Amino acid sequence: MTTTEDRRMQTAPAPTRRLSGWARTRRMTAFETGMIFRQRNTLLATVLAPVFVLFFPVISPPTEDAAWTILMAPMTVLVLVFSVYINGATIVAARRENQVLKRLRTSELTTTQLLVSMTAPLVGLGIVQVGIVLGGVKLLGGPLPAHPAVIVTAALATALLSVVAGVAIGSMSPNSERVQYAVMPLLLLAAIGSNLLMSPGVDPEVRGYLLFAPFTGAVDLVARSAEAQPMLPTPPLPVSPIVFDLGITGFWIAAFALIAAATWRWEPRR
Repeated sequence: MTTTEDRRMQTAPAPTRRLSGWARTRRMTAFETGMIFRQRNTLLATVLAPVFVLFFPVISPPTEDAAWTILMAPMTVLVLVFSVYINGATIVAARRENQVLKRLRTSELTTTQLLVSMTAPLVGLGIVQVGIVLGGVKLLGGPLPAHPAVIVTAALATALLSVVAGVAIGSMSPNSERVQYAVMPLLLLAAIGSNLLMSPGVDPEVRGYLLFAPFTGAVDLVARSAEAQPMLPTPPLPVSPIVFDLGITGFWIAAFALIAAATWRWEPRR
């Protein structure tokens, strides 16, 4: 004979399986990856960045390996700036303005899990774009990097710097409309500094101090991954060039992370 307690046990709902932090982050990352391809502006910047970079060697292909390095070292870094940095800033500003961040704050995701899931797809996409650029260079007759470990390190460091800078600028921007103007100063600084760094006509001492600017250390790393290197700048500190480049890039990652933490808001800015 079934007792009342037995009937309650039979009809009681099964305990809900609680997802681990890794599983929640992985699911949210998959969702964010899908959102990248659903937003027209983000998708457009993602597709056009490698096309823009490869446009220059198509119309004026270099004839020497050193000339390829001078052209492609800045462009490999700038493809990440165009896609990861600008998209990261736009996404943060738009999500805050639409109160998506405010709603996500009440979910089971921690702040770290939320930021990782929101930015990891951009980092991964940027690495894929670097691979596309390098493949395009090979198809156009250019050389591949002679030191793969250096180019991989440079790509990862640049992607991380780009996404952290994007979060910082997006956090400071009042809304998604003004973020288009807020990203321009750092974008211009990266473009001008990167090209001046690889320009043989610039004073060598000036080129050395250009390494202190954001993204120029990564450009120098990309150039040093090539076998045929042009006249590269000497670091202004008594350390190896690769250590200096990584140290400066790490410094800017930490600086932008502090800015992002100080200016982060969950609700729209008034």
